[in-house]
Amino acid sequence: MAVMDTEQTTGTQLLDRTVGVIKLLGEFGEKGARMSEIAESLGLKTSTAHRIVTALERHGLIERERATKRYRLGLALFALGATAADGTGLRKLCRPALLRLAGETGDTVFLMARSGLNVVCVDRQEGSYMLDSLTGHVGGQIPMGVGPASQAIMAFLPEDEADAIIEANSPLYARYHGLTAEKIRSHLPEIRARHYALDHGELVAGISALAVPILPQKRDAVASIAINMTSARLAPERLNALLELLRAQVARIEETINPLEGTVGRAPGHA
Repeated sequence: MAVMDTEQTTGTQLLDRTVGVIKLLGEFGEKGARMSEIAESLGLKTSTAHRIVTALERHGLIERERATKRYRLGLALFALGATAADGTGLRKLCRPALLRLAGETGDTVFLMARSGLNVVCVDRQEGSYMLDSLTGHVGGQIPMGVGPASQAIMAFLPEDEADAIIEANSPLYARYHGLTAEKIRSHLPEIRARHYALDHGELVAGISALAVPILPQKRDAVASIAINMTSARLAPERLNALLELLRAQVARIEETINPLEGTVGRAPGHA
């Protein structure tokens, strides 16, 4: 990538580049990245990359492993992320549902929420059959439109908003097993009609996922709960049983969210 950096940068440019470093290290994951890789990947001069990285390290947002000289996201950033995840109260509200579903099904259960053009794993609970996912750990994200969890949310957005998201993300879809914008658009009416989204091994061979949107009254569709399992565990007769469990838990969540204040309501009997 050509170096686009200049010695004089505006505050906005510096902020954009700082955010770019954080996002890049998120993509590199636990292996981290060397200073030279950061500069090259973002088209920065080494001096500018060093200045940004040093500031982020000073605040604990990234950390450097001495043995490998690689940088990765720091625990302070994790703490901020955990606070953000609980910011709306949704994670705390949905946690009992995830525990019940994982306990009753034995499968891995995810709470997914929309964040701009992406869907983020806000929480997850492992069952006895542990599986990895496209989002991986809590805080992992994938483009909206990829997978049933995000499609379950997208199907209940205003049509023009869903179209704008699909158009913006369309260049990214090809990396997900040949997924296309047209294919996503074709799924949305059916998802809206049946009130759930299903992927039966199309996105990842041998892995199936079932998702139900969380749709509180008079509120935007922002989240869904998904169950991931091996395709062999999703026999036709089991689908209905899983849907019944999912819908029952989602209904309890929807009833607890205050549609007027946009907050989580307190259970009766609490001050």
